[in-house]
Amino acid sequence: MLFESIFVNFAINIMEEKPIKRKKPSALPGILSLAAVMFMLGLLGTSMVGFKGLGKYWLENSSIDIYFHDSINEAQVRQIEADIQKKDWVKTTKFISREQAMKEMGDKYDPDFMNFAKTVQLPLSLEIYPKSDFAKTEFLSKMANYYKANPFVEDVIFQKNWLDSISENIVKIQYAIFSIAALLIFISIILIQSNVRLGIYANRHTIKSMQMVGATNSFIIRPFVFKFIQYAIIAIPISGISIWAILWFLPSINQYTGLEISDSTELSFTRVIVEHINLNDLILISIGIALFGITLAATASWISTRKFLKTKIDNLY
Repeated sequence: MLFESIFVNFAINIMEEKPIKRKKPSALPGILSLAAVMFMLGLLGTSMVGFKGLGKYWLENSSIDIYFHDSINEAQVRQIEADIQKKDWVKTTKFISREQAMKEMGDKYDPDFMNFAKTVQLPLSLEIYPKSDFAKTEFLSKMANYYKANPFVEDVIFQKNWLDSISENIVKIQYAIFSIAALLIFISIILIQSNVRLGIYANRHTIKSMQMVGATNSFIIRPFVFKFIQYAIIAIPISGISIWAILWFLPSINQYTGLEISDSTELSFTRVIVEHINLNDLILISIGIALFGITLAATASWISTRKFLKTKIDNLY
C-alpha cells in the first residue's frame, strides 16, 4: 500500500506540472544572414563600378607626347594644339614650354645632371590625353605615326607597354570580379537556404499539424514566405547603411596606406575609386540588391517549406 500511494502521488504531480513553453525561434540570425549577403553583393557591385572608373582613369592618363623641332615657335605649337583639341578622340591636351620642361626635369633628376641639361635647349612639346574609348594601342600607334609625319615634329612617343599592361590588368580585374560575384551568389543562396531551413525546422510540427487538418500547401507556405520577406525588408537598411558608411570613410584609408595612383597626382587610390561611383550608381545598386534579397528570401523559404511538406511524420522525430 505504501508503494502504491507513492506511485499515485508521483503520477498526480507529473500531471499537474505545467507544460514546458518552447521559445519561438529568433528572427535575428535570419535578418543578419540576409543583411550580410546583401552587404557583400552590394559591396561587390560598388567595387565593379569603382574599378571600371579606375580603369577609365588609368586609360585617360596614357598620353601621346609630341616633341617639336627648335625651328618652331610657341605660337605655332599653340595653333597645332588648338587643332588637336577639336578631335573627337581627344579628352585634353597639355602644352609644355622649355622653362616648364626644365623645371619638371629638375624635380626628377639630381643637380649634377641638371647642370649638364642647362647647356642643352629643351624642345617645346605637347601631351595629348585620349578619351578612354580611344585609349587602344592600335589607335594611338596610328595617331603617333600621323603626327610624326608633320615636318615640325621631331619625335612622337606614347607608352605602348604601359598601355598594354593597363588593358590586360583591367581585363583580369573584370574576370576576377565576375568570379567573386558568382561565388558570393552561390554562397549566399546556400547561407540563406540553411537559415530558412532552421526556421522551418523549428516549426515542423506546426506545419504537419496544419497539413493533417486539411490545410492546402499554399496556405501553409504563405506565412513563412511573408515572414522571410519581412526579414529581408528589415535587412535592407542594415546592409545599405553599412555600404554607404564604407564609401564615406574609404578615401581616408589613404592616410594610413599612402597608396597613390602616380607621383604626378594627389588623388589617392581609394579616392579615385569612390569618385567614380556617383549617386545614380549607388541608387541602382541599392535597388538591385534589395530586389535580389527579397526574391532570394521568398524563393528559399518557399523551397524549404515545400520540402518539409513532403517529409513523412516519422522523419520529424
